Amino acid sequence: MAMGNKRFRPSRRLFLQGAGSGLLLAASGMARPLQAMATTAETYQLENGFISLSGAYGKLTRFACDPTGAGQYQPTSFGSVFLGATDFFDAGFNKDVTWTATGTSLGLAGIQLPSTKSLKQAQTNSPVPLNAGHTIGQSFTASMYRFSRVGGQFPTWSSNNAALRMTLFAGTPATGLAEIATREVNPLQDNGWAYLDVPDQPAGSYYLEISHTAGTPGWWSRLGAATVDVGGSAYQDRQVQADRTMTIDVAGFNVDGVASWKLDLSGRNLAMAYDIQWKTDPRADPGLTLTTSWRRDGYSVAAADGVLFNRFYGDQGIYMPSEQLKRRDAWTNPVSGSKAVTAGGNGPYDLRFTGNEPVLDGTMTAQSMVMSLNSGTADAAQTIARSLAVEVQPHSDALPTIFPVFTASDQRRASQVSSFYWERAFSFRFSGHAMDWADWNGRILDWTGTAGRAAQADSLLNTQLEPDGYVWSWSDRAEWPFPDPKLFDARHFSSNAMYILGAWRYYSWTGDADFLATMLPRVRRAMTFYLESLGGKSGIVTIDSPDHSGRDGYLPSNYWDVTSFGYQDAFLNAYFYGALEAMAQLEEHVGGAARADELRTVRKLTRQRYNTLFWNGTAGRYVQSIDADGVAHDYGSTYVNLEAASFGLPTQDQAARIFEWLDHGRTELQEAVVQIEEGGLAPKITAGHTLGQSFTADAGFVSVAARFATYAERGAAFTMTFYRGLPGEAPVKIAERKFSDWFDGRVAHLDLPKQPPGVYYLEVSGVTGTLAWWSTAKSVPGARAYSDGKPATDASNRYVMALGEYFEGPADIYSKWVFAPRSTTRRNSYWFFLTHLTTPWGEEVQDGGAILYTSGFDVMARARYRSADDAWARMTAILDRWSEPDHICGGAPLYRGEGTVDAPGAHSVGTDVPFPESGLAPASFLYAFVGVEAEPEALVITPNLPSALSNAGVRNLHWRGRQLEVQVTRDTVTVTGKGVAVKRRYKSGKSVRIGSDEL
Repeated sequence: MAMGNKRFRPSRRLFLQGAGSGLLLAASGMARPLQAMATTAETYQLENGFISLSGAYGKLTRFACDPTGAGQYQPTSFGSVFLGATDFFDAGFNKDVTWTATGTSLGLAGIQLPSTKSLKQAQTNSPVPLNAGHTIGQSFTASMYRFSRVGGQFPTWSSNNAALRMTLFAGTPATGLAEIATREVNPLQDNGWAYLDVPDQPAGSYYLEISHTAGTPGWWSRLGAATVDVGGSAYQDRQVQADRTMTIDVAGFNVDGVASWKLDLSGRNLAMAYDIQWKTDPRADPGLTLTTSWRRDGYSVAAADGVLFNRFYGDQGIYMPSEQLKRRDAWTNPVSGSKAVTAGGNGPYDLRFTGNEPVLDGTMTAQSMVMSLNSGTADAAQTIARSLAVEVQPHSDALPTIFPVFTASDQRRASQVSSFYWERAFSFRFSGHAMDWADWNGRILDWTGTAGRAAQADSLLNTQLEPDGYVWSWSDRAEWPFPDPKLFDARHFSSNAMYILGAWRYYSWTGDADFLATMLPRVRRAMTFYLESLGGKSGIVTIDSPDHSGRDGYLPSNYWDVTSFGYQDAFLNAYFYGALEAMAQLEEHVGGAARADELRTVRKLTRQRYNTLFWNGTAGRYVQSIDADGVAHDYGSTYVNLEAASFGLPTQDQAARIFEWLDHGRTELQEAVVQIEEGGLAPKITAGHTLGQSFTADAGFVSVAARFATYAERGAAFTMTFYRGLPGEAPVKIAERKFSDWFDGRVAHLDLPKQPPGVYYLEVSGVTGTLAWWSTAKSVPGARAYSDGKPATDASNRYVMALGEYFEGPADIYSKWVFAPRSTTRRNSYWFFLTHLTTPWGEEVQDGGAILYTSGFDVMARARYRSADDAWARMTAILDRWSEPDHICGGAPLYRGEGTVDAPGAHSVGTDVPFPESGLAPASFLYAFVGVEAEPEALVITPNLPSALSNAGVRNLHWRGRQLEVQVTRDTVTVTGKGVAVKRRYKSGKSVRIGSDEL
């Protein structure tokens, strides 16, 4: 199937490792301007009323459509269509293309496919001055098929008025010269590269020469042997200069292959077949490149604003809205299909591309979208043969029946939920996911017939377990992408619960007996790891790894991957609670009633202990973790509370307090009284010596912090002491603390009784191991760096922060981001694994920002504890935000100015890439209102309609191999499908259970 294509696409893991969106850029940037307009004799045309084509030199420059067949063509769909990824289709490169046209057929032959080739000598150690009346030159041998640019690197000795003339000749001074092109470079940039563009030149011997026109120009050279042999000699006044090579850069291209391309029109269809014969090594199919109109900036995806296609989708359930591509340079995911992919138009037509596993991908510039269209295998071959077709279809808003569709008496809202779901559930690649979101992906995909469901099974089946039962974080590695697993225990301990829930969910929906036979022994081992290795029999999983102590600055243990969750982790234990019931159902299903009872007994204990251990009675919410010292860490985690509530953990009274806090609570903020940031210096602190920093505080503060580097080592130890007053002036010690096992990324801090304004001094001593204090050369009033108690010479100041008391902030838990609550409501200054101390509140998704997926749990938790109306009010608020022009996706900034995690600047929100779990927000409609859930023994439907809806449902739901439609009213549940018609009455709050034998 199409998911098997091995075309390049980064994984979420690479994104997390820092590759980010730069890895998403496809090869499309080697476009060259046409060198000359094609003549009438060189131009070919083909049309039949539905499709109009024209072009020259082996490509199409017009592809226009009329879905009525009347020849009233809409604006051209594609301004260029050609084979490969590089536009070399002009008279300079492909003037020898031949073509034949007969009726509705066009054949092109002799199409040359290029690759860039350069000859560059950039080594320098000797600048050669160029004096008036003299010349400097370099001969070279071009071995590429053609080149069109040549240049060198030139010094001016800091002059701003230097200029020179560059001239390219065919031949050499020894064999004779024929001038090809010349230009003056004025002004000449000191030590810059300057180039001469020339008509395409064939392989051969050439000579580049510069002559003086003004100032003090020269030419950089390599005196002595150069690593690049340019096949020529350096010259001065056309006399060879031995043992010298000038800098030179020759940019050209080679012919890698020769292709033929056949196009046939038949009604609405354009059939295309091409063959490529590679001249060198076997290569993969480069596909077709199609360029269409686009507007990268802004938020409009309307035709009037230059966007011709508003969505792209495949017949296996992949979907890409144009809104997600706005303000970005590349598609965030390719769109593939088994037989077809479609470009949905903004006008009267759609374009359906068919072939063997077709794949669309693309890059964007300010005013164009460059799409690649591939099909078949991505394996290399000496000869490539492909057949593709394009069908012009009248525009339709309908999608293939593989896409689920939500229904409701409020058709507008149902349509919004459906579109929102397609956009967020199917626009991220299905494969290569981490176990941290296995349960979430199951909730989003397992009830569909899309390729995403199959990929979910593959992910579970291909993920390994350690001998003790620990489930790997990814299918190919045990730990998270960061930090370095050679130095740290980078495991995520929530992966076991997600693995169990994901397996239970997939089997419950599909009934795949082979899957269960493979997975049941594995999920048993995964549960045993919790119960035995991590003490889960006590009701609470406790992580015993020293790196996951839950203390400030230690490693995260779950999905929230820069927050120091650990030891007794409320997030993990909520999923442990859910996994216990999932495992009990699986055991019960295979006849293990006694084991199921044991698991449910532990589950009861888990709920009791959870509601005591993690409950913050003062704040009316669950804390995030209890660390190894028994310290509770509570930064107002909305996601911990909502996800725990979605599993039914809180009592009714606790849930009431949680929602009172969420709906009416205020944020708790903290500001820096003193903030001296690093400036690129990091002097090491040697044994027996001290480094220090003084500062002047103009307001009271309650903690002081510093940041240290360890140069990728770990294990340093030191003592940090804080004084009122300066060294040598009888300072008064206020606090002291010893730190050990130090590593990069952490902030050392001292909690203090509230200190008044004044002058203070922070000192580090007793250092063992490698430790350096981040510092700066920048001066700061009232502050100074010290070494051994004296003013330092290695820096002006060192990184130090002093934080004031918490204070009440605005009541904007929901109003700030609208589509989701803030992730946390209390400023987290120190409980981070990575340094976020200087990141402003709300500019980090895990500290006052927001991730869209949490809204799915918000809706489900409200439906469970509050009411359907309360949950529907939250859902419609999210839908209203989705209805704004950006559809809560695309590059930064979003429509309300939000910064996204895949863009520079504020990383405030996560709404699409790299967050496949975002589909939970719209998918919650299925669970919260239609009330559908699958268990190993039955399809369970518990309707929960808000007063605004008289009915709700879903079409194209897949359960146990059947495609079904589920509709619920206030008193009936109806399930229909091919050969299926089940209608049941129900009482409010009660479930309808349908066994597979009833369908």
